[in-house]
Amino acid sequence: MGLLLLGVNTALAEEVVPEADGYCLQAQKIIAGTDLEPTVVYHQDYEAFVESKPTDQPFTIHRYDSAPLVADYSINTVVSCKLRTAERINATHDREGGAVPVASVETSCHEVHRVALENAFAAVPEPERKLQIGDWLIEEEDMQFMGPKWLEPWPFTAVTRSQGGQYQLHTRALYAPHAWWVPMPERFLGNYYCHLASPQYLEALIRGQVQPH
Repeated sequence: MGLLLLGVNTALAEEVVPEADGYCLQAQKIIAGTDLEPTVVYHQDYEAFVESKPTDQPFTIHRYDSAPLVADYSINTVVSCKLRTAERINATHDREGGAVPVASVETSCHEVHRVALENAFAAVPEPERKLQIGDWLIEEEDMQFMGPKWLEPWPFTAVTRSQGGQYQLHTRALYAPHAWWVPMPERFLGNYYCHLASPQYLEALIRGQVQPH
């Protein structure tokens, strides 16, 4: 099992492992419309995750799981993914000399949540469901353009219930276009970040095993 050093501080070393449920891999494919599969760096340390950035060579994205359920510490309610935009991927990965785009167009963290909710319902047999798809509302993503605004307030709350009892699925996004006119260092450009509800949390909610955290 390999190790990827983030910077020169070995205290920030994080494991590079195959992603068990493929959540951030799937999010990257949806966000950028690409079949390229990056390496996923799992972060155990929050500060190391905050400092991390996706890279092009090697193509690497980052994941941090947080906000565990008090009733079941094996279930984290939030998965945060740091991803690349389609624009950045196309600028740094050639296919057939650039004649064929590697990625298509950006979608959204909202679209990732739509697919995640569909997959969660598909994973729970109908007789075991306490909730139906009509009980859910996927909110539009809360779009931010600066890191501190994406991170705060923390921890992120991915699911709430409305006064009418509907389950509301929230995400907070950060978008930095890959454009020369954006006054940021190159490593900050062409990134798309998402705070998302974890698949395990969605399935537990659908089964009625837990209530919104």
